[in-house]
Amino acid sequence: MEEVMDQISGKWKMRILFMVGAHGTLRYGELRKLLDGVTHKMLSNQLKELAADGLVERIDYNEVPPRVEYRLTPNGEALMPIFDDIQRYIRDHACNDCCGGGAKHACCE
Repeated sequence: MEEVMDQISGKWKMRILFMVGAHGTLRYGELRKLLDGVTHKMLSNQLKELAADGLVERIDYNEVPPRVEYRLTPNGEALMPIFDDIQRYIRDHACNDCCGGGAKHACCE
């Protein structure tokens, strides 16, 4: 358990996994636009770590201009049900505190 927690801990890793999983395959620039506030250096480092841990695959097309895409590996895809559980928890519990569970947040809809 500790090894997996280390692989997905930090401010951006779970967000990266969720976005890539939700969209299937994303180019670096697309992913950066989806993650408001992430710096180039942070996103690059987090993607390298996720790839090294076998959760994200980096696909380099060796084209000019460069084209690189990211998608989940089977191990990364296996984490997606956890995100469903987190969204359900937010909808059922966390948003009750601020909006009475009335699905006023994008995460609840």
